[in-house]
Amino acid sequence: INLGFFTRYFIERWKDSIISAERLEKEKSQVQFDNLRNQLNPHFLFNALTSLNSLIFENQQLASEFVQQISKVYRYVLQNKERNFVLLSTEYEFISHYVKLLETRFEGGLKIIFDIREEAFEKAIVPVSLQILIENAVKHNVVDRELPLRIEVVSVGDYLVVSNNLQLKKRVETSNRQGLDNLRSLYAFLIDKPVVIEQTDDRFYVKLPLIPS
Repeated sequence: INLGFFTRYFIERWKDSIISAERLEKEKSQVQFDNLRNQLNPHFLFNALTSLNSLIFENQQLASEFVQQISKVYRYVLQNKERNFVLLSTEYEFISHYVKLLETRFEGGLKIIFDIREEAFEKAIVPVSLQILIENAVKHNVVDRELPLRIEVVSVGDYLVVSNNLQLKKRVETSNRQGLDNLRSLYAFLIDKPVVIEQTDDRFYVKLPLIPS
């Protein structure tokens, strides 16, 4: 009888430890999720304000439009910071404003091309994940009018593929090399399909699984 009691006791404790470990892993993923979902890199804001300062003296009309785009970007982040995911159509509208800011900042050194099927717009994506991937490409690669950085955002099956030509900087001062790992953990928290990261000799790819809405 005692053996049966202790066996049952230890089995229950073992089950509790598994549940506890799973809960801790879930909570860890949730913290990573919250941090990533709510972020808009402060370096982006610093660079945007620096560009704005130049535009104020050079082109006041463009400076005014630049400020409007910044306000739309931050409005989107505030409106969606509590959501796990948004429709790709909503994210696309946001990223269009963000792209205009980058293109104004880099003056022809950056080309961003979208090729997304209509049915993909009805699926979902984690808020700000496109911004994170585009900023990641800009952060790690040379952007120059003589050597444009070309970023492509394409829907392929159940994935959204973000890729860029490789022209890597020799040094990236603000990189902690955790962004893509956090993105993987984040999507693993929401969907069974993995985030796929690939690199060839001349191109870098990140494939985000589209989430059924």
